[in-house]
Amino acid sequence: MNQRNNTPLGLYGGDARGVYGSSGYGHGGMIYAKPRRRWPRILIIILIIAAIVAVCIWLFSCGPLSSGSEGGSTENTQTEQPADAVVNEGAIEEAAPTGETVSFQVSAIGDCTLGDDVNYDSNTAFSTVYNDLALGKPGYFFKQVKKYTDSDALTIANFEGTLSTRGTREDKEFAFRGDPSYAKILKKGSVEAVSLANNHAFDYGDDAYEDTKTALDDEGIVSFGYDRNATYDVQGITVGLLGINVLNGYDDSVDLMKDDIDQLKDEGCDLIIGMFHWGIEGDYAPDSEQVSMAHEAIDEGVDLVLGAHPHVLQGIECYNDRYICYSLGNFCFGGNDNPMDYNTMIFQQTFTFVGGVLVMDDENLEDIDVVPCSVSSSTSTNNYQPTPLTGKRAKSLLKDLNENSANLDDEGVKLQTTVNDAGCAVLTELPGGGSDADEDEDEEEDEDEDDS
Repeated sequence: MNQRNNTPLGLYGGDARGVYGSSGYGHGGMIYAKPRRRWPRILIIILIIAAIVAVCIWLFSCGPLSSGSEGGSTENTQTEQPADAVVNEGAIEEAAPTGETVSFQVSAIGDCTLGDDVNYDSNTAFSTVYNDLALGKPGYFFKQVKKYTDSDALTIANFEGTLSTRGTREDKEFAFRGDPSYAKILKKGSVEAVSLANNHAFDYGDDAYEDTKTALDDEGIVSFGYDRNATYDVQGITVGLLGINVLNGYDDSVDLMKDDIDQLKDEGCDLIIGMFHWGIEGDYAPDSEQVSMAHEAIDEGVDLVLGAHPHVLQGIECYNDRYICYSLGNFCFGGNDNPMDYNTMIFQQTFTFVGGVLVMDDENLEDIDVVPCSVSSSTSTNNYQPTPLTGKRAKSLLKDLNENSANLDDEGVKLQTTVNDAGCAVLTELPGGGSDADEDEDEEEDEDEDDS
């Protein structure tokens, strides 16, 4: 694990073209004396020159050794290909990467607020639940979902609030603070990394923000965002993490994002994941700035875009073979004891590398799962214990999510609305319309399962 404290995968450069040319053939400054009558020597020289001329004529008649050389035409330069060569519109496809295959799963969850606002009802506040219902045991909160966060290689969350006993409350409507020991909740929940780039990171000022980083560090949890990128090693693959609070201004955020991406590329990251705090609270559709910035992030080199702040689930999009979760909603959210929407999810994607190169063909694009969840194991109040959904409630959530995704033009992701035995919803068709999964089982009767 490695963290960087600077602001400001790799782009594969190099020209595969062979450019052939010559500045001319000369004698290199040789001085020739008056010839003697040694005809055999003259004859040898003539033969050598003739051989050189013949070789040059043969080389130039064959043309460049690789197609597409600068300023030239590809016409009449193609060579015969083996029968099993893959050809696309007259051009040979780039060879598939070779080498060791490494696959691992990344999970993403939404807003985690491990603390209270001083104005909340103390009977239902997060700290009360921690002390009374959880009996001070940090494992209570992620107990229902830990089988998912525990089985992956990396779980990433948006951490909203502070973990500190210091600082003065900012003059704002909601400000969240929890005891530094609450960082153990994330540790017990197998959350490895969190973004702090959001509008609650400084609820109690700079000192509390520094205390939050320290509390997370003490539990071995990587934090990133604002002026700090981070890297995380998985089986020899370097994962780069960046966090941007777009609420601070769109143009500045774009500039910061580009700087962060460049830095992570310079550090040799094989996979880049970005967490963005953006959008409008309560809106189920991303605004134009979210869409524009998500697309630009991918164009610049981000491999997975994660969003937070709306506190509800927004659609999932596949853009240029990369996924965008515009809003992951709330998750373990102490910010509200009765939120407007209890629906949330765990988004999971398996990444495969061959010889250190990320492979994103149809088979790998298919390798995503969504675990439909509620923010609470209770249906009447938020007890801050996110819980997987089954049956009718899972189907309702997934239908709503599909509708939100369908509004993202042709790039919206469509999921099956019934979960499999593992509690996950999978793609019903590949992005772009290429069907690769069984069609949705909407016509089947709802399962008679516990809807909690």
